Amino acid sequence: MDELLRLLDDARAEERGASRGRERMLRQAAEEGARLAGTLVDLAERNTAVTVRTESSRAHHGVVRLVATDFCVVGTEAGDVWLALGAVTTIRPHPGVRHTPATGDRTAIDLLLVEALARVTAERPRLALVTAGGETLAGELRAVGEDVLTLRLDGDPGGVCYVSASAVREVFRSG
Repeated sequence: MDELLRLLDDARAEERGASRGRERMLRQAAEEGARLAGTLVDLAERNTAVTVRTESSRAHHGVVRLVATDFCVVGTEAGDVWLALGAVTTIRPHPGVRHTPATGDRTAIDLLLVEALARVTAERPRLALVTAGGETLAGELRAVGEDVLTLRLDGDPGGVCYVSASAVREVFRSG
């Protein structure tokens, strides 16, 4: 009888070890197939506090609130910042936050940054835009075309600036 119990215990221990091994392999495969947007969706679903750095060396601290086809929205203490995924260089969960590695296999919302900006144009929002070259432009969003934004610049009553939609890297909405 003792021999039978020992054999059963050994079999259970082997099965637990094999199960952990399978779990580890599945987790590794998911991480290796990860995509940036999917990773951001994972972090958003977990409401994980993160620091997102961009190619312009800016750091945005907050929680990912939305992930779309080519941009994400990070909720910060100063408000929401819309970040082109192509401008994101690193994402770090805040220290002290228990973090399970994101698998990155989630799907983002089917919406482009230029489409999202077009949806809010009627409100004439005040924006600050950061472009691929690092230039910051502030003013009222007047129009969104197929590939160009029209911005009435602050401090220049007649000043208008046309911005290539593909050059927009960061959008700060101030009102």
